[in-house]
Amino acid sequence: MLEIAGVESELAAARAFADKVGLRDDLERQLTYLDEYAEHGDRGRTCCRLYRDFAPYSFGFVMTVRREGGVHKTWFNGGLLFHGPHDRGGDGNEPTFAVCLTPTMGWAIHT
Repeated sequence: MLEIAGVESELAAARAFADKVGLRDDLERQLTYLDEYAEHGDRGRTCCRLYRDFAPYSFGFVMTVRREGGVHKTWFNGGLLFHGPHDRGGDGNEPTFAVCLTPTMGWAIHT
């Protein structure tokens, strides 16, 4: 399950930007991956909550997993980061401070 409460306008802006640069499929593929992560046929086992990130068109996320009794506990955190000309493809230099092993323009999940 993917929760976007509180970042609806940021996600809409990222989708509009993705449409403009021809990368909507890339963004949606990453969102789907986060939505379905570790479900293994058990819908509702995990929940991924997106939140704002300082980098353009990027998000942080917290992944939770349902434990006994149905309570969701934090599993791990990460980022859905957009790499592009503003960060030289995610080469570890300013302003994103993120390293991308395949430095191309688009979204990548970092944990």
